[in-house]
Amino acid sequence: MKTTDLTLDLQAYVDGELDASRKADVERALQSDVEAQQLVAGLRELGRLVRENEPVHPLPVSKEFYWSQIQRRIETAERQQATAARPARSALHWLRWLVPALGVAAVAVVVSIQRPGGGALAGVDADESLTFHSDADGVTIHWIN
Repeated sequence: MKTTDLTLDLQAYVDGELDASRKADVERALQSDVEAQQLVAGLRELGRLVRENEPVHPLPVSKEFYWSQIQRRIETAERQQATAARPARSALHWLRWLVPALGVAAVAVVVSIQRPGGGALAGVDADESLTFHSDADGVTIHWIN
């Protein structure tokens, strides 16, 4: 058996967490191993010291009152957080409509403005089509009504 496995088994033995067959194996190992006996004694002493010296913090009020105060503070914080989130939601609501509208406006501006030296409108047919050609970009666009 590995030392770490034995150490973990000894800790579980002291804590009363072993099943009956494993407990018997550990007790047999304890009879012949002095270091294991010392470790078990040290673990038991440590457990006793922790239990005896654990600080007790008495509450000045009853447990129910104490927990009701905590619950009330949590609810107040949640309400404040929900109230603070409302303006952000309304701003996002306007932004949700504003961004597509600005996109449409930008497309309209780009289509309606002729870039100096970049391209020229040619072949304008009164009812049917519009052609835009840009030598700088190497693009030709045909708009058909």
